[in-house]
Amino acid sequence: MTTGNSHPQTDIRRVEAEAREWFMLRGERSLDADEQSAYDTWMQQVHNRSAYQRLEQIDRSLAALAAGEEGARLRQRGGLDGFIEKLRGLFGNLGGAGPATGVAFACTLMLAVGLVYLAPAPQAPVAQAYVSELAQQRTVTLEDGSFVTLGGDSAIEAEFNGERRNVRLLRGQAFFEVTKDPARPFFVNAAGAEIRVVGTRFDVHAGSPLNPSVKVTVEEGIVDVASEASATAATPKVRLVAGQQVRVTEQQMSRVHTVDASRVASWRQGKFSYRDAPLSEVVADANRYRKNRIVIGTRELENLRVTTAFNADQADTLVAMLEQSLPVRVFKEPDGRVVIWPGTVED
Repeated sequence: MTTGNSHPQTDIRRVEAEAREWFMLRGERSLDADEQSAYDTWMQQVHNRSAYQRLEQIDRSLAALAAGEEGARLRQRGGLDGFIEKLRGLFGNLGGAGPATGVAFACTLMLAVGLVYLAPAPQAPVAQAYVSELAQQRTVTLEDGSFVTLGGDSAIEAEFNGERRNVRLLRGQAFFEVTKDPARPFFVNAAGAEIRVVGTRFDVHAGSPLNPSVKVTVEEGIVDVASEASATAATPKVRLVAGQQVRVTEQQMSRVHTVDASRVASWRQGKFSYRDAPLSEVVADANRYRKNRIVIGTRELENLRVTTAFNADQADTLVAMLEQSLPVRVFKEPDGRVVIWPGTVED
């Protein structure tokens, strides 16, 4: 599959053929890293995106029919004959589709009929997984048009249905730009925290084994945050607006902090800034941007408070910065791993 248009005059048949290939491939399985990169590049072209969105429109229409009484009737013997007439009406409502596009999309529609209508029952949506590599930032487009920017060594799973949009932040950090859809709220779950929005821009930091609290920061809009234990808590959720931040664990939430809304998720520009943050958080972030890991040698150092800033390309020099500003000693082992010990440790 190509990743864009090679001629000023758009080849409609080729664009629609590529759209069908991507549509069917994404329906069969999750894309690997190279395929996802090619798909993201392909979707940046307006003609490509328009063709793909028409397929999604058709798919949603078929799914809605299949879920209702009409779908049940179509599964019965002879029901498919009446449905052919409905297809003709659906072609007429797509808008902008000429004779060539009508023929091309007919193939996809008939395939969808076989998969959706003739199946014993509608199948559950398949979660789509997206992963970024070490020291890599990656922006992906979800099926509803929302954008997610993944920090280094991060991963999410997205699973949408007709009632809600669900994303799980499995590890790392992600910035969300959510397309508004009041009929389908957008949920993000991460290590004991649930974030609910309709359409907004916010950042979620999943924490680490040493510092498991989830950090939620809002750049724009309104975000509701709850912990998994909120059902029995006195305060079931916290509402955040632009420039506010909260930390969440499975049992509790911190008080709301005020931050500079213009600097939310500055890591997208490769800049990391910390004010009175635990050393474990700083180290976990740095480890997502450097090959040789930094290890905290003793638990007493995990919550040592740190105020510092560094660029992503300075992650390798962070340990020297920490040694200069904190009561710690840094030791580099033969395999390249760096261990941080209290400053009182003997050589």
